[in-house]
Amino acid sequence: MTAKAIKRSITMTQEMRDRLALLVSKRPRDTTEADLIREAIRLYLDNQEDIIGSRKHFQKSLQDRLDQMESAFAFHLNVLIYLLTALEPDGSPERIADAIIAAKRDGNTLLEQIKAVREMKASKH
Repeated sequence: MTAKAIKRSITMTQEMRDRLALLVSKRPRDTTEADLIREAIRLYLDNQEDIIGSRKHFQKSLQDRLDQMESAFAFHLNVLIYLLTALEPDGSPERIADAIIAAKRDGNTLLEQIKAVREMKASKH
């Protein structure tokens, strides 16, 4: 099945028209101005897809990096919270090691809770 052709009308300067005619003259005899215009539009559209793809890749890599930083931040925040509890009068030197272990153990749970809150907020919008 052939695609239905859609006609469009364009306006160009005389200089553009002269350059187009020169390019047509350098091509095989059966090449028309319309062929070159279609080719130019195809190239432009293909280039736009590459740009859009690059943005998506950048956004994905940025999100991955932010997730890594958030994970590290959550871990360090948990260590600080547990260390604060170690300052209690009945604290012992082992409390620091316990704080780090607890932060490592509970860090993923905290990240999952943060993710759930974000998803709930996103679904509201």
